[in-house]
Formats: sequence, C-alpha cells, structure tokens
Amino acid sequence: IPLYTHPQYGPPEAAAESSREQVAEGYKALKTDPFWEEMGKYHTARMNGYISPKGVRRGAEIIAAIREAVGPDIEILIDAHGHYDVASAIRCAKALEPFDLTWFEEPVQPESLEALRQVRESVGIPLCVGERLYTRFGFFPVLSQGLTDYIMPDIVWTGGITETRKIANLAEVFHIPVTPHDANGPLNIIAGAHTMMSVPNFYRLEMISGWMDNYNACIEPKLDIRDGYLHLPEKPGLGFELNKDFL
Repeated sequence: IPLYTHPQYGPPEAAAESSREQVAEGYKALKTDPFWEEMGKYHTARMNGYISPKGVRRGAEIIAAIREAVGPDIEILIDAHGHYDVASAIRCAKALEPFDLTWFEEPVQPESLEALRQVRESVGIPLCVGERLYTRFGFFPVLSQGLTDYIMPDIVWTGGITETRKIANLAEVFHIPVTPHDANGPLNIIAGAHTMMSVPNFYRLEMISGWMDNYNACIEPKLDIRDGYLHLPEKPGLGFELNKDFL
C-alpha cells in the first residue's frame, strides 16, 4: 500500500530539511500545513476564517523551500484543516499555485457546499475533502456536484470497513481517487490499508511517520514500512494483535 506522510511543521529551513529526510526514507508524497504558524491556534475552534497577508506569504515561503528541497517529482499535499472563509481559502490556494501541488485539502468547513463551490471555481489546485463527511450519503452531493478531485473518508469516523468500501465504490463511478484519512492510530491505518487493497481508485494512505514508535507500541507485529509502502501480514483478520499491557 503506497503511503504519504508528514514532514515537521516549522519555518522554511526546518520544513525543507524534514522533507528531505522523509524523501530519503522512500516517501514520494508529503503533506503539510504551511499556514499553521498563524492559524494552528484556531485549529478546533475556528474563529472568523481570516489569515493575514503576512501569514499567506509565510506559507508560500515554506512550500517554496520544500519544493526546492525535494525536487519536481515528489508530490506535495496541503492540509488547510478547514480553517478559512472563502476569500482567505482562495488567497492561500492562489499563493501556492506556482508549486505544482497535488491537492489543497479542506479549504473551508464541511457544512457548506456553496462555500466549497466558490473555492472550487476560483483556484487552480485540485481539492480534497471528506475526513468530516460521514457515510456514502454525505459524500454523494460532493461527488455528484463535482466539488472535489479526491476524497478522504476516515474509516473510523465514517462507520468502518464496510461503509468505507461503499464510499470508494461510489467515488469510482465519478472517477475520483480515494485516500483514507488514517492518521489517528495503528488500527485506523491497518483497517484502511486492508480496505484499500481491493479499491481500484485508491491513491495513497495517510501515515504520520513521526508517530511510528507510538503506533508500534500498540500492536504486534510492528508496521512493516519499506520505501514508502506499508506491507500487510498474511495473518487472519487485520493481521495484528493489540498490546493490551501497553494500552
């Protein structure tokens, strides 16, 4: 299963160095939030959705440094965390358009399709949404109205393996890639990986390599990641046992 991972957030030089390290480990796709320095403090308590011109410029500087560090062939993904109003989301995306990005994720909060549509019609970067959409019924209007280029259901939040497979089937009808939001724990990653093994429109699976020690402390055997790919065991079920003493 091909993965994407996250370099460390930080100033341009630190973000670039972390990105180089991830690429050296074999990862071909990296996701970051270059606007976190200003907007991270609002992460789960969104205020008015505004980011300053300085914050936008700072984000562009970080992505410019990462692109220069990793070269033209590594995919760069942006997570906007739904922080923005429509105007700010558009300003941020347009500032990053020169850097050949794979997607701009969750530009606005998930409740308004009209807000998403305005961003969609105004920017030149593919969009990714869906970690806060639930069941295939929540994904259908986004897909049927052509409002995204990728979807990222969370296998836990949306109802498990069966519902995630149904969402993937639905997205296949619209030729939209599926890329599960699977960063919150080892079973989340493992269940997403097993499900995606049978999904033809699968793109990549999310994994935060910096959390690897925590992931592996929870399970046996350890996650087998080589050159940016997760290799699943051939044991029954999910193929792993929980370390109940650690938990």
